Amino acid sequence: TTRVDKLSKAFGYVFTLNAFIVFIYGYYQKKSLEITSSLLYIGSAIGVIFAGDLLTLYFFWEAMAIMSTFLILENKKKRSFEAAKRYVLVHIIGGLVLLVGIIFIYFETESLAFSAMSNTSSLGAWLILIGFLVNVGAVPFSSWLSDAYPEATIVGGVILSAYTTKTAVYTLLRGFAGWDILIILGCIMGIYGVIYAILENDMRRILSYSIVNQVGFMLVGAGIGTEMAINGASSHAFAHILYKALLLMSAGSVLYMTGRRNCTDLGGLFQSMPITMICGVIGAFAISAFPFTSGFVTKSMISYAAADEHLFYVWLGLVAASAGVFLHAGIKFPWFVFFQKDSGLRPPDPPGNMR
Repeated sequence: TTRVDKLSKAFGYVFTLNAFIVFIYGYYQKKSLEITSSLLYIGSAIGVIFAGDLLTLYFFWEAMAIMSTFLILENKKKRSFEAAKRYVLVHIIGGLVLLVGIIFIYFETESLAFSAMSNTSSLGAWLILIGFLVNVGAVPFSSWLSDAYPEATIVGGVILSAYTTKTAVYTLLRGFAGWDILIILGCIMGIYGVIYAILENDMRRILSYSIVNQVGFMLVGAGIGTEMAINGASSHAFAHILYKALLLMSAGSVLYMTGRRNCTDLGGLFQSMPITMICGVIGAFAISAFPFTSGFVTKSMISYAAADEHLFYVWLGLVAASAGVFLHAGIKFPWFVFFQKDSGLRPPDPPGNMR
């Protein structure tokens, strides 16, 4: 069965919009396997958010895991192959936990309807929650994300950033809004992602760790569970998909034109890649919640929701995580790639060299 309401439509709109933008970005890419697996992956993600029952959701959930693996394998490097093996293994295990949870829920309720899980003592509900948390990249299941996404193809990395974690966020908003455990996990993700991103040198790994950080905000919103918090988490997912795509497109353009991925090997590219630099800086401002950007509005909604519920330490954790994002994505990524000591590289801005 299917279900269409305001929550599913919000995710459906941004999933479709992101797909349209990414395929324009990757127009030069003519690999048939990558294009086919991308379309099936995106279609499966849309299937998840419009699923009205757990069985339909599980079918598309597993299809997502299989199709997304090809976006990593298609890079055809040893590191990509190893990352893809670990990626698919983690998601198979998570899918099995989800399936067992669905079976338990069916025997407990005699229904497969996907609705809010109100019984916090239900083993089936907890197993389903764990299955969702694997895909959302929650600690301690988050290492697959920073391990796999940087090893995907340039276009595949942008696509991967939008769907797996955000479909999981949708399922948590749909089924587990108000569960306090999500607040704790979200705060941990926010700080964890910041620390590792600051320590990282690979620009795509920096942006992958920042996905963990940003999804942490969404988990906090889901855990608070008020109207403001859910609206904030949904809108933050919407905004994050777009500005994260912009950041990864900028990083992908630099990687495509230079063949280098470490920040310390780059620098001075603002001279020859001004359009890429402008896009990267705009994305950096948005993810840092700079005033007048989408990230400023959506993060503020979640922070205000925490303040409204008198969750002072949660609010403080969100403020600390936001400050950390400014350090790694707002300053580190654009500074080292575009403005630091001139590396001597002079690649032109794409698409001029992609004909």
